Amino acid sequence: MMTWVRSLSSIMLVGAVFAFPLPSHAEQAGARTKKTPSVNDKAPDFTLKDFRGKRFTLSDLKGREGALLWFTNLCEGCQSKFGGMEKIKSEYSGKGIEVVALSQLEKDRKTVEDAVRANHLTLRFLYDPEGEVTTRYSGRYVPGSCPLTNLYIINKDGVIVYATHYPGAPEDEITGVLAKLRSPTATGRK
Repeated sequence: MMTWVRSLSSIMLVGAVFAFPLPSHAEQAGARTKKTPSVNDKAPDFTLKDFRGKRFTLSDLKGREGALLWFTNLCEGCQSKFGGMEKIKSEYSGKGIEVVALSQLEKDRKTVEDAVRANHLTLRFLYDPEGEVTTRYSGRYVPGSCPLTNLYIINKDGVIVYATHYPGAPEDEITGVLAKLRSPTATGRK
């Protein structure tokens, strides 16, 4: 009798699996994937603290010419661009454009603090301990990988006018877009 009950239980279990199929891997990934912002989209607002504890709210930049947001995981490629980003920050911070980097390393503060100290960076780094802003802009952070889009330039109206991957885009292209922010005919492009 016990063998018959076990057989019947097995048949019911197999039947339930086929009657109620589990979602595929693609369906599971799609359920977690949210659209990241693109050129001509309103930039999602956020508030984070930098590594010194000072608050940064994107919408507080109203009245400024714009902002450059660089999401970085501090890989070798990103670290090789610290000098270029420092130069961009130095050139544009006095012209009403806020240049900030956002750590994608979630709760890993030490790696960022060590890189800032070792490279004598003045670039403001924002701390995203839960990865919420990183996910909203560049998708979920996967350790050891770079998002396809990790640099956003936002105009004074809060609209994304440029989105790219850095390193990848040349500094003169980035500075060309920043220079256009200051002109009355600034247009979006990707």
